[in-house]
Amino acid sequence: MAMNNKQFSGFSLTELLVVIALIGIISSIAIPSFQGMIEKNRLKAAIESLAADLMFARTEAIKRSTNLDVSISIDGASWCYGIDNDNTHCDCSTAGDCAIKTVKGSLFSGTILDADDNTTFDFRRGSAKAIGSTLSTRNYSARVRVSSIGRVRICIPAGSAAIRGYDGC
Repeated sequence: MAMNNKQFSGFSLTELLVVIALIGIISSIAIPSFQGMIEKNRLKAAIESLAADLMFARTEAIKRSTNLDVSISIDGASWCYGIDNDNTHCDCSTAGDCAIKTVKGSLFSGTILDADDNTTFDFRRGSAKAIGSTLSTRNYSARVRVSSIGRVRICIPAGSAAIRGYDGC
């Protein structure tokens, strides 16, 4: 009598179905958390871009020895901001109107700006008109403030969900 010694390798259909079910359960738990992280990162990218460009405008005004204007505007659901070197505020929604820089809100999908605002950085001291603009998504908000001495600061408005790295306003 001959014995049949075949070695079977691989997974059975039952084992594969159990693994697929476990992956589905873990994914359903992880995806909402991942979406919240993406939303928070989009807001952080937008608010940090605005803050960095406000700081850039201040230092550039001092470097060029000329006042620089920053115009922040909203038009319905879209928003933009621009930096210009003349004495009038530029229209960032018009191509080429802002001589130094223009940033469109469409780069940061899902973010909403609260209101129009303008400031001019003085080249002598880097001072400016105090302004504050709030950017928000469905679940998060962050505010960038420019003080009258030209200091740019990011903070989280009262009542908004906390974002690591930023203090409350």
